Amino acid sequence: MSDKEKYPSELAERFQIRLPPGLRDRIKATAEANGRSMNTEIVSTLAEAYPDPQQFMEELKFLDEIDEIQRKLDRKRAGQLAEVSQNFTQDFIDANAKKINRRRKSADEDDQ
Repeated sequence: MSDKEKYPSELAERFQIRLPPGLRDRIKATAEANGRSMNTEIVSTLAEAYPDPQQFMEELKFLDEIDEIQRKLDRKRAGQLAEVSQNFTQDFIDANAKKINRRRKSADEDDQ
């Protein structure tokens, strides 16, 4: 049978290991709970413990891009807030503070 006729699993590298007592049973139980074969469970666990460095760097870059977007949004919001707050007059602030205080007093009285 040529390599072209083999299944991918037959072409995969094989590695035999010795497991300490009880580990095989724990792997089997976890694999069953996750609905996978023991081989898939082991490979998945190893891939998580030893991530592909290139993929890891790409994910870090993506997180950096998200952080930069968040910083831009924060600056935009701060600018909008500053612009809106410039339009507040002291009379507007005082009137709304009085309304808030009345609502708080009313809520406090309702609680008693």
